[in-house]
Amino acid sequence: MKRFKEIDGNVDIVVINQEIALDTDLILIVNIKRINSGTKIFVIAEEESDKTKMYEYGVDEVALMPLSPKDISDKLLLLISKGNKLPETK
Repeated sequence: MKRFKEIDGNVDIVVINQEIALDTDLILIVNIKRINSGTKIFVIAEEESDKTKMYEYGVDEVALMPLSPKDISDKLLLLISKGNKLPETK
C-alpha cells in the first residue's frame, strides 16, 4: 500500500492472492479503490467460497487455482480491455 501511495495510485492492474484480498485489517482492496477507483484488481483465489465477498470489496476479477497461463492471460486481457475503449471503425 505504501508503494501504491508513493506513485499516486498510477497503476492499471493490481494482482493479489485471496488471503491478502480478504484481510480485514488491511482492507487493501478498499484502500486501492479510494486512491484510484480506475485501478483494476485481480485476485488469484484458492477457494470459491469467498468470491462474493471479494467482489463486494471491489475486486474486478477472480481466478480460481489451479491456473493455466491461458486463464491468467485471458483474465488480464479482459481487465485491460474494460478500461480502454476500442477505436470506432468506419
